Amino acid sequence: MYKVLQACLYLWLYLLVELGLYEAVLQRPKIFFSASYTTFLTGEAVLLECQAPADSTIHGYKFFKNNNEVPGTGASSRSKYKISLAKNSDAGSYTCLYYISDARGRQESEVSFPVFLSIIDQPSTPSLLVNPEQSLYFEGETVTLECVHSNINSMITYHFYKDTSKVQSYQDTSKSQHHIASLSTKDSGTYDCEYLVLGHQRTIPSGKSKQQTITVTALSAPPLLKFLPSYSAFIIGENLTMECEAPSPVPVTLYRIYKEEEELKGPSAHKGIYALQNVTRAVQAEYYCMYWSPKSNREIPSIPSPTKELYVIDPLRPPLFFVEPPSGRIWDGGNVTLYCSAPEEYERTRFHFLNDTDGIISVSSYKKQTTATVTINMRKSNSTSSTKYFCQYTAEIKGRSLLSPKSPQIEIIVSAKGSLLWLIAIGVGAGIAVLIIIVALIYWVLLAKKDTKKDIEVSKPVRDGGCKVTSL
Repeated sequence: MYKVLQACLYLWLYLLVELGLYEAVLQRPKIFFSASYTTFLTGEAVLLECQAPADSTIHGYKFFKNNNEVPGTGASSRSKYKISLAKNSDAGSYTCLYYISDARGRQESEVSFPVFLSIIDQPSTPSLLVNPEQSLYFEGETVTLECVHSNINSMITYHFYKDTSKVQSYQDTSKSQHHIASLSTKDSGTYDCEYLVLGHQRTIPSGKSKQQTITVTALSAPPLLKFLPSYSAFIIGENLTMECEAPSPVPVTLYRIYKEEEELKGPSAHKGIYALQNVTRAVQAEYYCMYWSPKSNREIPSIPSPTKELYVIDPLRPPLFFVEPPSGRIWDGGNVTLYCSAPEEYERTRFHFLNDTDGIISVSSYKKQTTATVTINMRKSNSTSSTKYFCQYTAEIKGRSLLSPKSPQIEIIVSAKGSLLWLIAIGVGAGIAVLIIIVALIYWVLLAKKDTKKDIEVSKPVRDGGCKVTSL
């Protein structure tokens, strides 16, 4: 039964065809590039493929460029068209069709929708420029790498390579420059670059540039900055000399001394010597120095020396000096307390108590202390004696020990015990003498008054018979 139905179907179709009631229409094929992009470089191979429906029995294909049949493809049974070496003239719109042959003859399909082939020239090989160009670089220098090429009207990205590996520090690939702000010895190596053309459904690399070699050397060992004299604290008005000393036996062509980033100018500064006369507070600052040594036709700087701070201070003022008892008079065998006070605090202070013949005692302070006290037992001979005392202090300022001026002197009188009895005796004798004088004066005054009274009585006149008698 099935075979009967199949035979009837074939017969019906045959009658439709023969009678012109049915005309088979072949489906439209698809044309595409075997690569996933449509832009090719000159010299590259291009492969186009015409894809017919899977259930078709194909006898041949035709390819067209700009609606013109491509020569040599009309009788081909191959579904692919290859351009071995693409040229700019190969660019254009491509289509294809396929055909079949049967009892009615050859029947062609509809033409495919077009695809467009773009041909561009191979990107030019770039050049790598190094600015500034030196045979030798030293640590800390700045260098710029630039990938230079002819103008291209497309989006471009760049890659820089060091010893065949991509430079990881290069981030902004849209820029043709790679800036290295501070070179180190790790940056030594061979560099090249390339650029990539974008925007054509593919990334098109240029050739790599010619390599450029960058050699970075370490800075020379640091020098030592010295102050002469060797301390760092100076009194206003003093003189000092700075000296920059390079490690031996490094050859040196130039020295420079800096005051807080400002280079000092002087007749011998280039030799590493700088003199300061009559220093003032204006020169108080941090100082350092550097030197330059020749290498590969370049002057290589050293690492800066450790900074050295210069302190400028006022002259030390004399201390305050006072004693207890304030009168400075004591008995033989008694105690006297001496006080010495510095006018300000210092890192360390040592107080010195002295008299006009020798030193007595020194008192050290290991903290910020401004006053020292010492008590002395005074023992002398039987005679009274006096001695002048004073004090000084030694201040430690930034590693330098400075001795202050002397304090005003204070006289201390020690009275012997024998001298005391003698003084008492003199005092008693003087008192008795004064008492005798007072008594004598009183007696003389009283006696004088009595004599005056008698004289008055004798001088009265006596009247007797009209005569005046006067007593002699």
